[in-house]
Amino acid sequence: MKRLVVVFVCLFCVAGAYSEATSFSPQSSSDSDIARSENDQSVYRHLTLPNSLQVLLVSDPDADKAAAALDVFVGSSHDPVRRQGLAHFLEHMLFLGTDKYPEPDEYQAFIGQHGGQHNAYTSFEHTNYFFDIDPAHFEPALDRFSRFFVEPLFNADYVEREKNAVHSEYKARIKDDYRRQMDVYSQVVNPAHPAAKFSVGNLDTLADEKGQLREDLFSFYKAHYSANRMALVVLAPQPLEQLEAMVRDRFANVPNHASQQPKHGKPLLEPGEPPKLVSVQPVREMRELSITFPLPAVDRYQREQPLGYLGNLIGHEGKGSLLWLLKNRGWAENLRAGQGISDTSGSSFSVTVGLTPDGYANWQQVLSLVFRQIDLVADEGIAQWRFDEQGALADMQFRYMEQDDPVHRVSRLANRLHQYPYTEVLRGPYRMDLYDAGLIADMASRMTADNAMVLLAAPEVETDAVTALYQVPYKVEPLPEIQPVAATGLALPGKNPFIPERFSLKHPNKASEPGLAELLVKQPDYRLWHYADHYYRAPKAQLYVAVKTPAVEGVRHAAMMDLYLRAVEYSLNETSYEAALAGLRYGINRRPDGLGFMISGFDDKLSVLSAAVVEALLTTELTDERLELLRQELIRKWRNSTQDTPYIQLMREVGLLLNTTAWQPARLADELEKLDFSTFRQYVKTIFNGASLELLASGNLQAEEVKVLAQSLSEQLASSNPADWLPRGIARVAPGEKIKAPMSIPHKDAGILRYYQGRDDSVAEAARFMFLRQLIKSPFFHELRTEQQLGYVVAAVDQGLERVPGFGLLVQSPSAPLSRLEQAIDQFLDSYAEQLAAMPADEFERHRASILTGLTEKPKSLAEQSGRFWASIDLRDYQFDMRQQLIVEVQSLTHAQMLEVYRDVVVAAGFSMQVDTSAGDFMSGSGLAKERDIYRLPEKM
Repeated sequence: MKRLVVVFVCLFCVAGAYSEATSFSPQSSSDSDIARSENDQSVYRHLTLPNSLQVLLVSDPDADKAAAALDVFVGSSHDPVRRQGLAHFLEHMLFLGTDKYPEPDEYQAFIGQHGGQHNAYTSFEHTNYFFDIDPAHFEPALDRFSRFFVEPLFNADYVEREKNAVHSEYKARIKDDYRRQMDVYSQVVNPAHPAAKFSVGNLDTLADEKGQLREDLFSFYKAHYSANRMALVVLAPQPLEQLEAMVRDRFANVPNHASQQPKHGKPLLEPGEPPKLVSVQPVREMRELSITFPLPAVDRYQREQPLGYLGNLIGHEGKGSLLWLLKNRGWAENLRAGQGISDTSGSSFSVTVGLTPDGYANWQQVLSLVFRQIDLVADEGIAQWRFDEQGALADMQFRYMEQDDPVHRVSRLANRLHQYPYTEVLRGPYRMDLYDAGLIADMASRMTADNAMVLLAAPEVETDAVTALYQVPYKVEPLPEIQPVAATGLALPGKNPFIPERFSLKHPNKASEPGLAELLVKQPDYRLWHYADHYYRAPKAQLYVAVKTPAVEGVRHAAMMDLYLRAVEYSLNETSYEAALAGLRYGINRRPDGLGFMISGFDDKLSVLSAAVVEALLTTELTDERLELLRQELIRKWRNSTQDTPYIQLMREVGLLLNTTAWQPARLADELEKLDFSTFRQYVKTIFNGASLELLASGNLQAEEVKVLAQSLSEQLASSNPADWLPRGIARVAPGEKIKAPMSIPHKDAGILRYYQGRDDSVAEAARFMFLRQLIKSPFFHELRTEQQLGYVVAAVDQGLERVPGFGLLVQSPSAPLSRLEQAIDQFLDSYAEQLAAMPADEFERHRASILTGLTEKPKSLAEQSGRFWASIDLRDYQFDMRQQLIVEVQSLTHAQMLEVYRDVVVAAGFSMQVDTSAGDFMSGSGLAKERDIYRLPEKM
């Protein structure tokens, strides 16, 4: 992958694909051929270029960004055994120069200077490249992009350097328990199956012997990067004719080697082998039972979706479900079920149960209950009405789908062009309309103990071997005979009560602009904001509720609030799961000034779910035994945060140290460990004392109905004598102070985050820091990542806290010590001062335009628009004009002003705080804040 991960693709969980990528379509198609959702106003055209490259053109006049993605039907499963990780390495190399654009940072710099982003991923069968950009610069960007697939250079110097980046990527996630489990899987599956290979690559698998690595790159590229195995999607506001001309002029030159999609034809497990029990020791404190069933290929059963059907029933979380039963016995925390690895040669189905310590002690009984659930589904659950309900829900999600960001749309669609006929490229994953009871029964009949590989992960497991790559302790032995256990209460789900019945629009007249939210009600105990949607026109809504309460003052109250909210989530699990299946979701969280919840989805049943959430908030009362399970679950989660990848911990720590209402996970865990439940129950009784509400109702909701809803919420949750809102703040770091905060992170990689805090919390300073980060990010990445190869993770990251602007320079390295990283950052910043001083005017203006492209981008969906309004309300931007103020400030900044800012902030004052992986102890966040000036939010309206 390039830069920080934007898209993570499961190494095993990939979709099925066709082996004939060009057999779906004629040379071109009309827009009417392609099935699409009701709100999709884009115009589409599918064509096949003379070189057999599939293309989907999307003209969206409302798009603020142009985007393109090209998916190559080749992935890590095609790596040569002697060159494991080659497909991933090739993905990296395509970014580092082509015949027409030989400079290694040219593509990245061009995208970055014109408001864009770029990335790529390599999965089991696909390699996917994508970018977005200001539409005015789409054609030259597409020209640069196209040369990846026409004539990359594979410059010998960068071949040698970039394999270090791949190795860094491998090392950066060496403690990731998912990757570690996959490493063990690769040791126990059929050695002839591609899943037995190492997909990432490292210095050993990419070792260069007499220049052979570069030759291997060329050979792999020629063998697999053939136009007939590629699919391109472009999306822009320009008309189709213009887009087609852009594409034909450039991508018709991609060579077609008439390459055939390889089909390995090997089973996942070796035939005739007895079922295995694989015990794995994780890094984190976690306990998990995972059952994998090898199955025949299902890629041709797109409309039948047999594994989707079974996954829905086996993984159901409602009353009577397997998870419901396991939770009642105190054995499970979560469960997921569904399709696993899938390609043209076979598929698999997995059931994974997150175990409690008691569940681990009784894992054989848990496994027995999994098989009882599968038998129940096979015997009683295969029914036309159930299939029709699942199909109707999927169709409903498709019909009223809201648009995503262009870059995600094109990446997803390019992948799908290899999986579905072009006419179904939008609808394909949501189409479930061919009921085949025999097919479903056949798949279920294969889910037996004799056809299973069982993985048991826990700190307590006994092991007798260690993997070479990730150093994972594990053991493989025959699966013991599983005895049947009683399953009283296990039942199949009934009809879903949350399925919406009404989809009419309450604001049917289309507006040309989204408009703004308005303050509808202002009372001492609650304030209601309302956004009546005339722009996105979907039968959906969002309800945001902030309960402002004094009950979160201090770390002890914060820890108790988190336990209380976890108890509420537990009590709502069955209800919320059925609502989620019907397209209505909720979330609940601790806020700096209280607690909050949000409901989002189809508006028809929104009030029903809202009532359920409020009832749970007011009436949830659990036994001490259940509270103890939830307490231990939270403590494990917080303690496990010390095992996060270093760069994630570094980025998180800055906010925890400076935010006056945030605390480190370890401190929360400490408080929860010494809590007695009598104190907790007394605390719960006080949560809504002095509470007041801030609400936003957004979408397909009329003013009168939201007034009624808000009044009801206020009567139930707010106090007649509301207290003042708790103050929120960010500790100020004085210029030149250069605080150093070592974190003693237990990881072999060294990591550093240099944090620079704004000199004040004004919009003008936010604009200056936004501009500063824009100027620095591309050259910083190029110098420390591409040229010096200090690590895979190199970035200039946004570190704004509330209204206080800030950015960070982040590096994580498997090879360089912390002192080397400090030196490299210092040297870069010294040299960049001269680069910035000498920057041509046109380059400076490109950076300005890039920032403005991002700031002027409209939300793509009602949910995104609602989220933006809520963020403004939360920061007390009650006029919703902070973004416009930023635009004005960015437009006015000059080169001379930014050079002065750089010299003042970066050179003269230096970093505000350095957080790193080195050993040491540092004062807590509250201790830091007590002795400092505090940036506060403006007064509430």
